[in-house]
Amino acid sequence: MSKKMLIIEDDVVSRELLRLVFEYDGFHCIEADNGAVGLAMLESQNFDVVILDNAMPVITGTDFLAHLQNNPITTDVPIIMVTGMLNPQIREKATKLGAYAIVGKPYDLGELRALVNQLSARIPLHPQESSLLPK
Repeated sequence: MSKKMLIIEDDVVSRELLRLVFEYDGFHCIEADNGAVGLAMLESQNFDVVILDNAMPVITGTDFLAHLQNNPITTDVPIIMVTGMLNPQIREKATKLGAYAIVGKPYDLGELRALVNQLSARIPLHPQESSLLPK
């Protein structure tokens, strides 16, 4: 009954580290190496939370967020953006585009885990999972 996370990060080492940490925390993690791949995955599968890098090839994190606003299927998915270029303009833009949180790189894994756990506590089980619970 794990929750499902999409990790969109072009840096292989960062992506694998996030996957290992959150799989340890009980998430089923799917990885995407750029925003376009991540967008296609998000439009075809359900995810409980997304960790999104901002500076990526093909589609940046802020462009990714803008795409989500135009798609009613994906507007409610909580997004945590991570960025190495955190400044007031990026923070304001990402917030206006619906990011749940923006975390600067290098990020504190404890802070990132706390944000995900905070989100996870608010996320109900998937309908197919709740039917497996004893009544």
